[in-house]
Amino acid sequence: MPEATVLVTGATGTVSTALLAELKGNPGIHLRALVHNAAKAAALVEEGHEVAIGDLEEPETLHEAFEGVDVLWLLTPASALEPSMGSNAVDAARKAKVKHIVRNSAIKAAHDAPNRNGRLHAQVEDAVKASGIPWTILRPHYYMQNLLSSAGSVASDGMLYMNMGDAPVGMIDARDVGVLAARVIQDPSSHAGKIYNPTGPESSTMQDAAETLGHVLGKPVQYVALPQDAARDAMLGFGLSRWFVGNVVDYGRVYSQGWGDFVTNDFTDVTGQKARPFKKFATDFAAVFGGSHVAAARA
Repeated sequence: MPEATVLVTGATGTVSTALLAELKGNPGIHLRALVHNAAKAAALVEEGHEVAIGDLEEPETLHEAFEGVDVLWLLTPASALEPSMGSNAVDAARKAKVKHIVRNSAIKAAHDAPNRNGRLHAQVEDAVKASGIPWTILRPHYYMQNLLSSAGSVASDGMLYMNMGDAPVGMIDARDVGVLAARVIQDPSSHAGKIYNPTGPESSTMQDAAETLGHVLGKPVQYVALPQDAARDAMLGFGLSRWFVGNVVDYGRVYSQGWGDFVTNDFTDVTGQKARPFKKFATDFAAVFGGSHVAAARA
């Protein structure tokens, strides 16, 4: 049986990196990583992956990258340009006669979602569904890795600053989204037309996360629930784009209202394994949060 060529977009990001690691060495799969900047290709080439250069914002650059592709893993960065990037990829996939699209969308993506990112993802989902190509959509919950934005203050002052209020959130380790995507890609026909909503194993608050980090790091960690205006001003002060900042504030507002207080069994149902709990994430990233190897090993 011939190998299936899988084109992985967003190839240097956390989710796609995990996906590439899961699929590497699979005898039935040939991996091709799409990057828009040749400078980012070196590490992927070192890992033995074929690399294609192309930019989802520029459709004329995609023909060669999509040639001979069987399965497209479609992950686009959070951006106001997401609908155009998604439609460019879908159009290239259609022209290349791609056999299946696995789309990494967003939690509760919908045209009436209370956040801009959810509405933009809904437009890409529409393009995927209208393509005539069999598809599978993942709508992952809030990534644990988002807490790394506050890793510096946890390391220096023991303070976890997030704009998430006090409501529980069923957050998932982004690496597990890559694991789930790999299982879908290994047998795409079994998942055609399905939408999965992967979450972590439990719904917990940022205060819970701070306490877990404190246990793992061996020092007190305090959660500070930033008001949305304060979070906006701080991020703008760091020079982040107004669109990105607005997106983070959108999510913070709705999560603070309990929008993310749910978990599903989708990850376990598809993979047959348990999603990583937050303690595992905290332990794996202890050094980033300023913990010693001794504290991490003891946790």
